Amino acid sequence: MYLIVTNNPMAAKEFAGQGEVRLYPEDTYREILVRARDLVYIGHRLCNHPLYGSLRPHETPYRTVVLSDRPQTPDGEECLIMSEAITRIDTFTPPDRAKMPQRILEDYQMIDCSLVRNTFAF
Repeated sequence: MYLIVTNNPMAAKEFAGQGEVRLYPEDTYREILVRARDLVYIGHRLCNHPLYGSLRPHETPYRTVVLSDRPQTPDGEECLIMSEAITRIDTFTPPDRAKMPQRILEDYQMIDCSLVRNTFAF
């Protein structure tokens, strides 16, 4: 089972059977990474890279991070991956969901889901 942290309502619904889903629909891409980072710092393991996919952080407002459901001893390399991911996205201006048409938001939700599905394919 997994711990899934997301701001994507479509992902929350689709992956509900994979473990605990924590949906934060008002969070930004960055805020989801900060929540995931905090979980990695207490020992949850990354199951997907926080910057997966070919969309840049300024292109999509959605992010889903899959973690192990049970914390272990924190892993320094994974903590570094999370910190560097946050530093990287801080160089971009985040998209404004309020200015995006609903159909575009749904497309980005679907893309996020498609990328996360690969995490569960193994």
